[in-house]
Amino acid sequence: MPFKILIVEDEELYADQLEMLVDKLGYEHLATLDNSQDALNCLKKDRPDLILMDVHIRGEYDGIELASLIQKDFPIPIIFITSLQDDLTFSRASRTNPLNFLVKPFNQLQLQRTIELTVKKLSNISETEPTSNSTIKKEDEIWENDFFFKSHFFIKTRQRLEKVATNQVLFLEADGHYCQIHIKEKKFLVRISMLELSKRLPEDLFLQTHRSFMINMEKVDSVDLQDSVIIIGEKQVPLSKRNRAMVLEKLNWI
Repeated sequence: MPFKILIVEDEELYADQLEMLVDKLGYEHLATLDNSQDALNCLKKDRPDLILMDVHIRGEYDGIELASLIQKDFPIPIIFITSLQDDLTFSRASRTNPLNFLVKPFNQLQLQRTIELTVKKLSNISETEPTSNSTIKKEDEIWENDFFFKSHFFIKTRQRLEKVATNQVLFLEADGHYCQIHIKEKKFLVRISMLELSKRLPEDLFLQTHRSFMINMEKVDSVDLQDSVIIIGEKQVPLSKRNRAMVLEKLNWI
């Protein structure tokens, strides 16, 4: 799933600029809205990964007030865009912890660099060499900030950021200093150890079954006690003697 960006801008010229650049950079343009109420309604239906928001917008709330409301329910990163350069506006905006602050008028290069640097900051992108194994995409894992990693994360595949929901993950498999992330009909090799990766995942969802394996408990179909394996779809994950009792307890075995 590509990186989704919501634009909240009431000046048509700037809105058009933002739309064109988002498309050019290969991100998904979720919507362009010019007022606070439409923005709030949009967030109830779909969640962007980044919001480009003008400080001065139409509606009951200005951009800064809207950002404060959004952050209470949806910790979505925001880039503020404004023609105002006074200290009061900057001080108000800074209280909402925006990732960046872009002052109008700006040129396309400034806008492009701001968006790209912000996405990199969110995703901690670093390039890696492609693997020779065609079934695995060997990439650095791309995590969003701490507000987001429990629900989803991003993996860089070529020039795209592929969104993976945490609840899509079937299981993790340690591979030296790397970790294989298995989802349905696909797997990724990311440059992070399983131990480090496990610290970023919800404890109530993921469970270690073996020194080299961790499962999503919601994806378990059955447990073969004789062969000591856990069945997830067509996959078999080993269950070690050391972890057996704890795993059965967590799976509500009766």
